[in-house]
Amino acid sequence: TGYSGGGKKMIAAYEEEGRDPLFDAPRQYGLTQKHKHLPEMAAVAGLSLPPVFCPVVAPYYAGMEVTVPLFRKDLACGIGTLKEIYAAFYGKGGTVFFREDADEAGFLSAGAYENRDDMEIAVFGNEERILLVSRFDNLGKGASGAAIQNMNLVLGVEETRGLQLK
Repeated sequence: TGYSGGGKKMIAAYEEEGRDPLFDAPRQYGLTQKHKHLPEMAAVAGLSLPPVFCPVVAPYYAGMEVTVPLFRKDLACGIGTLKEIYAAFYGKGGTVFFREDADEAGFLSAGAYENRDDMEIAVFGNEERILLVSRFDNLGKGASGAAIQNMNLVLGVEETRGLQLK
């Protein structure tokens, strides 16, 4: 994630003149596996136990990339079927969409969706190991973009009104 997601204190630390050189590289946090969002993740995903969560903050302002690794042996289907499911469910466009060709020459930039209010979901890997990946702006598709989207729904106007999409 970009450092803006850490709030005022983290933003100030990253933008401070003469900051610690350790801030110049990605830094993992939540090492105790007691991150404040773990109960929410478990509840939304219907999990009996919270997932292993290894967040990393990097020296860029906004953008987020979330990866969920899966093993084929733990699933009822393979990578091809997963892609078909995501394409069928998210293929209609909107604020969350599936993209088959999401990689950038074998790489993915967490900053690709900065200043946007939509989210890309992709599936990578092979028949044994699968990666579910989402990319979005932690500010746009995060709380502020969600607030605008929810307001639009309550007001009965177009859901995407006022949002920055593709």
